[in-house]
This record gives sequence, structure tokens and C-alpha cells, in this order.
Amino acid sequence: MAYMLAAIISFSAVAAITMQPISLSAQTQPAQQQPTAQQQPSTQPLAISPSCGQVITQNVILTSNLNCAESDGLIVGASDIVVDLNGHTISGPDVDSDTKTSSKVGIMIPNMNNVVVQDGTIEGFQAGVLMTGSQNVEIKGIVAKNNQIGLFSTGASILNAHLSIIMNNQIGIAGHSTQQSTIENNILFQNTLAGVTLVNSDNSVITLNSITESGNGLYIDNQSNHNNVNFNNVLLNTIDVNNANGLPVNTNGNTYDQNNCMTANPSGICIGK
Repeated sequence: MAYMLAAIISFSAVAAITMQPISLSAQTQPAQQQPTAQQQPSTQPLAISPSCGQVITQNVILTSNLNCAESDGLIVGASDIVVDLNGHTISGPDVDSDTKTSSKVGIMIPNMNNVVVQDGTIEGFQAGVLMTGSQNVEIKGIVAKNNQIGLFSTGASILNAHLSIIMNNQIGIAGHSTQQSTIENNILFQNTLAGVTLVNSDNSVITLNSITESGNGLYIDNQSNHNNVNFNNVLLNTIDVNNANGLPVNTNGNTYDQNNCMTANPSGICIGK
């Protein structure tokens, strides 16, 4: 019963955060406007110290930390760009909060394609990185910590999150109505409700991750189909691997292969047990 309750809480948390309004600064910025011919982003990176809530329309390399105590961090306003944090940190309103009630986003990628976010820390936001309606987004070398959700995709497709550390969030990585995600070679730990959750999300590959010390290590709901989960270490969670609160894996076509875990719902999908 406790296992099922943890899974339901995990799902409810994703749904609740999905319904939170996008912050005012994001609504007032021209984030979804494509640049005109005169505004096409440069192929050369621009070293800048941006302001909080700034719309980024070309390749950028941060030159300092960004402290956004009352606003969003950065908003990606063009496709085909790289946002290089260059080892710096983007901090949000919740960075020192126990309540985690902010509605702000660290890096927002709304309906933009071919975007890379790399090499830095994002902390203290409702979502560290929010990808909504975007395609072909790569997240690499990121530390996402102390957020409500570390990495959150909704209505997106072809995402690759790898070589990142996702820690001390309520949920580490959440995919909602997301297609063709690849989550690989990440370390996820001490995410209160869940390390990774997929809700109504299909055709993802989750491989070679370490997922530990969370409520659900990995939770995939009954509307998520044909996801491939293999070669992960999923240990020391309340439930290590949870397929649709215990439904047989053939009901949604998900596959689990060579995962090192001890507690599974249903049983029989772990190496360890």
C-alpha cells in the first residue's frame, strides 16, 4: 500500500506542477517569436552576463553566476542555439526555501528546436529546465538541484539528457506527453518523490543511470508505452522500479532488461530480485 501511495503522490506532483501558471516574466517576453532575417542568431558564441528573464536568441556563454531571486532565469527565444553555463550557477527564488513554492523556471525552452543547454548548475526553481513543445533538445553536464522538478518536458520530443547530476529535487526528471526521450549516463539521488517519472510518454530509452535514495526510483504510468529501461542501477529507493503501479509490463509494451534493483512493482523486473 505504501508503495502504491508513493507512486500516486509522484504522479500527482507531476500533474500539479504541470498546471502551475507560467511565470509573468515568461508570459511578457517574446519567447516564441522566431527571429526575422535580420535577427537570425549568430553561429559564434557570445560571452555575456545576462539579466534574469532575458530572452536568448543566439549562442551564449555565461561569464558569471545569475541570481534570480524574484524571476525566471533565461528564456530561449530561438532555435539552433547553445546555452553554455560555462561552470556558472543560475539560482532561483527557492534556493534557500524549505517550502519549494516558486513558479519560476531556470531555463525555459518553449517551442524551440535544436537547443543545447550545458555545463553548469541550476537550482531553486519550480523547474530547473522546462521544455514545452520543443524538439531535439540536449541537456548535458548540468547539475539540477533543490528544484521542484530538475528537468521537466511536456509536449516535447527527441530529448537527450545525459552526463548530468540531478539531486535533492522533489522529482528529478519528469516527462509528460513526451516522445522519444533518451535519459542516459546520469546520476540521480535524493529526489524526494521520484528520480524519473514518465506520464503519457512513449518510445523513451532510459539506460546506464544511477538512481538512488528517492521515493520511486523510476515510475512509468499506464499510459506510457514502448519505453526501454535497461542497464540502470536503481537502488535504495522506496520502490526502485515501478511499472504502472504493478501492471504487467506487456500491458503497455515497456521493456526492462538488466536493471540492478531490489524492489520492483510488479516483481521480477530486477536483476537483484
